[in-house]
Amino acid sequence: MQAETNGKKVLDNAAAKIRKSGDVKAEFTATTFTGTSEQGSTSGTMLLQGKKFQLNTPEMITWYDGKQEWCYVPETEEVNLTIPTEKEMQAVNPYAFLSLYKKGYNITMRESSLRGEQTYEVHLIAQDARLSAQEIYVDVRRNDYLLLCIRVRQDKDWHRISIHSFQGGQKFQESDFTFPKEKYPNAELVDLR
Repeated sequence: MQAETNGKKVLDNAAAKIRKSGDVKAEFTATTFTGTSEQGSTSGTMLLQGKKFQLNTPEMITWYDGKQEWCYVPETEEVNLTIPTEKEMQAVNPYAFLSLYKKGYNITMRESSLRGEQTYEVHLIAQDARLSAQEIYVDVRRNDYLLLCIRVRQDKDWHRISIHSFQGGQKFQESDFTFPKEKYPNAELVDLR
């Protein structure tokens, strides 16, 4: 029970730090594994404003306005417009855990280290097999509660998002979270809503 209380407190502090940071720009690396075999990896930048975000990687740019998501693939000049599911959001948005951990998970915690930083490693296991995120590890820097890494298991796949830089206090516009048609005049829009 002590580990659960402490683990929840660590996540509460990490979530509070993110919320107090206002608009955030973060650099990340996202990697997908099946078992221990790496299936793919990419690095990029994320802009975050509440539930809205923009992900920018060499392979794809994603805009999410809190409801709709646009995914643009430069190689094909195609943009897919969808309304993503909760499961899809958890795989893409590293900050989806901000409210996720509060119910439906058993929580344990241990002190650890990651990339030379002293961390709290919080481990969440779903109490219900129907939850899309069955297992989650969250690595939080001990001295300031900065989120360093999140690993989420969905079915047999693991998604790891490593945060390399975190800059709060940014000022983003609403337009940063919607697809800018004028910037990509040749893009073919595929509406999958």
